[in-house]
Amino acid sequence: MVTASPGKVQRSQRLLLGSNATDAAGRSLSDITIDLLFVGTLGATAMQMGVLNALGSLSFVLASIPAGHLVDKYSALRVLRIGLGAKLFLLGCLAALSFAEELTIPLGMLLCALLGFCNVFSETSQTTAVPQLIGDEPEVRAASISKLIASLGAADQSMTVIVPALAGTGFALWGAPALLSISAALGLLAMLMALQVRSSRLSQGPGRRPGPSTEKGGILAGLRYLARHRLLLAITVAVMFSNLGLAIGSSVEAIFIINELGFGEFGYGLFASVGGIGGLIGAAIAGTLAGKFAPATLLIYTGSMQAVLAGCVLAAAYATEMWSMVLLGIFALGWGIVVLLFNIAASSWIVQIVPEQLLGRVLSARRLFTFGVVPVGGLAGGALASAWGITAGLLAWVVAATLSVISYLVMRGPASR
Repeated sequence: MVTASPGKVQRSQRLLLGSNATDAAGRSLSDITIDLLFVGTLGATAMQMGVLNALGSLSFVLASIPAGHLVDKYSALRVLRIGLGAKLFLLGCLAALSFAEELTIPLGMLLCALLGFCNVFSETSQTTAVPQLIGDEPEVRAASISKLIASLGAADQSMTVIVPALAGTGFALWGAPALLSISAALGLLAMLMALQVRSSRLSQGPGRRPGPSTEKGGILAGLRYLARHRLLLAITVAVMFSNLGLAIGSSVEAIFIINELGFGEFGYGLFASVGGIGGLIGAAIAGTLAGKFAPATLLIYTGSMQAVLAGCVLAAAYATEMWSMVLLGIFALGWGIVVLLFNIAASSWIVQIVPEQLLGRVLSARRLFTFGVVPVGGLAGGALASAWGITAGLLAWVVAATLSVISYLVMRGPASR
């Protein structure tokens, strides 16, 4: 096997990062614009918006396994380019229909559902492509994988903080067609950069291609591998409980701050702004910390900090007004940092321990659980708050975050202790 020169490898890594960041910016802008378009222009009802959100979650469930299978069979970089091209086409359709005032709610839902499918394929491909852009030197490979995944996560985090802050003003000034056109332009730029990304392996031996054993594993090979691998399953369950807690908390957080604590919309906006600052800090330090600490160490400490920070929100329900503000400030500033590092630790560890020929299918199999639990958590949080009050939902958040760490420690096995 022949590998590319270090300069070409670094160039491909930069191009992948640029493509990922640009794609994340376009995705965040289109998500906000579509919500504003449906509510403000098309007059969608709460039920219709619920259906729109449900379609987004459904895409992860339906597309995850096929996406992983295709990524492993046809190469992550090839599927990435196809996925980005399909997204560009769909964003162009949305922009054109919006400009012509021909977009209807059912047609918009269909296009948004297809966009969700494309997002699954592109996001799975981006992570699966990481090992192909890293050299084979054992002494630096693990740290390099962690740093590149950290950089990808940091780019995503930065765009999801920066872009929504600008989208509302842009929508008021220019309208949906202009913002969707900008999203399509960002998608085009992401695709052009992805077209220039090259694997670090200039020539591959038989061991690098999906062989007969890989093909025999079929589309469900990722699920079977996940079920058999104790450490991999422990990491997946930990992330699943973390996402469950976040979904429960998100369903009651706004009501708690605005109504229960009486801080109003202004207070909630300030809370969100502090959270955005925390997210940017996390994005800035993610690469350094991911390269410095082992994934296992980061997973345990950041998972534990999630439980502590969720406990700060619960404690705010029983504190004085001043201490409630302090506790919420600590939470908002710390949460973006901790969750980003937690997810980076889990993702980089998965990439290191799973064979390359199975990586796409394993990542997709994990998505069924780690993302599939999100709508369940949202419904559970709403049900608990309705039946027993907001604090019941906040307590469930703390419990889920605690179970994230406990489940990992119990399930990980002696080899990783």
